[in-house]
Order: sequence, then structure tokens, then C-alpha cells
Amino acid sequence: MQSWAAEELRYADLGDKRLNRRLIDIVETLSAKPTVSVPQACGRWARTKAVYRFWDNQRVTPEAILDGHIRSTIERIKKQDCVLLIQDTTNLDFAHHPSTKGLGHLDNLAQYGMKLHTTLAVSTAGVPLGLVDHQMWARAPETFGRRNQRKQRPTAEKESQRWLTSLERAQQRVPETVAVVTIADSEADIFDLFVLPRREGSHILIRATHNRRVETASHLWDATKAGGWSIHVGIAAEGRCASTTSAHERAVCELNDSAA
Repeated sequence: MQSWAAEELRYADLGDKRLNRRLIDIVETLSAKPTVSVPQACGRWARTKAVYRFWDNQRVTPEAILDGHIRSTIERIKKQDCVLLIQDTTNLDFAHHPSTKGLGHLDNLAQYGMKLHTTLAVSTAGVPLGLVDHQMWARAPETFGRRNQRKQRPTAEKESQRWLTSLERAQQRVPETVAVVTIADSEADIFDLFVLPRREGSHILIRATHNRRVETASHLWDATKAGGWSIHVGIAAEGRCASTTSAHERAVCELNDSAA
């Protein structure tokens, strides 16, 4: 009987069957003790050295490792009529590891690490299905303090592009037979995201932060005061995501093209 790791990573292809087997072994070892260091999880120096040697291999990249998991995620998604695609960003803070190379600043110059943006697929019953997309980057030192210039730069040149990129990748990877609802917090209240072309059955639900012009009222905040706050995501008879729209939901989803 296959282990859970072998089943999950059955699509992984690192260009060498030995590397594929090593990946499965490492995932099983580290996941068994996720709160301890690599040497503590491995128990023996030989196994610890094998893990570091695996990570140093040029064939082993984050994208290659995650590809196997993402393909397994898509197989689970295919069994659903509708899925929620939840985007979020987090900081990986390595301030207590000063010797680590390739890091960048986080919220201030005293914090350094990496930024991680993921898209997690979840069923309408609330069951996690796995990652659909993953982006990780380190900020260059010269970018610190550029936040006050963000309105002068196009979205493609800013970290805000991550929301659009994840949506585009998700639409490419998730079969069109499955309806999707992309969910994100107020950082994703970006007009370029709202006007990004979406396939049929692809919806967005964003926590609003800007008082935009909308079709149901002059502006978003006025629309929210005009009606109740009822949002329901379910399965329609034809297999699409059904929804109960309120004035607030319409205000978020039916943005006027002239909004800025």
C-alpha cells in the first residue's frame, strides 16, 4: 500500500527516479516532525546530509517539487462542481537566521526573509483540496521606501501583480467544467484585477477597501447601506456556483468600468 506522500507526489518528476523517491522520503520524514529542525527530524547524520544534498541538486526546484502536488490538487478539483480559490500573502521571517543568503526586507529593514503568496483550493463544504498556485520572492534592498510611489507605477511592476498572476494561472489549470470563486482580502481590491478577462464560471469575491463607483448606487459605501449583508455560495442545478446577491455583493461584483 502506497504511503500518503507517495500518493500525493505520484506526478512529481525531477528527472531521475531516485530523486523522486528521495522527495517522497523527505516529505514523510519532515512532515512527521514539522516543528523541529532538519537534523532532529532525520535523526541520523547520514539522512540529514542526504536531505541537504537533495536540496542542493540543480534539478530540484520549488516549482518542480510543487508541480506534483498541484497536479494532485487538480485531480481532486475535477471531482467538484465548484471550488473556492483563496489567495493570501504571508511573510517568512528569517531575522533570527542572519547567515541565510538570498533574503530581502519585509515590513521594515530590521525584518528580512521572503514573501509567499499562495492560492489554496477549498471545496464548498470547507475541505482543503491543495495549492493551485505558489509565488515566492525576496525584495531587493533598493525597493524599500517605494510604497509612496506605487500610484505612479503600473500594476505589472508592483507586487500587486501577484493577485492577477495567480488568477490567470488558476484559470489555466482548473478545468472549465468546474466553477471557481476567487477570494481575497482588501489588498486585492485592485481595478486591474476586476477587469482581467475571466472565463465563464470564474467569479471573484474581494474584501473592499476603496469607495468605487458601482452600478447599483453612486458609490460602493452607499450601496452597502442600501441593503442587507447576505452572501451564499452553493451549487446550482446545472453544476455552477449559485449565489444569493445582496446590495453589497452586487456593489463589489458589478463595478462600473469607469471606476478608478
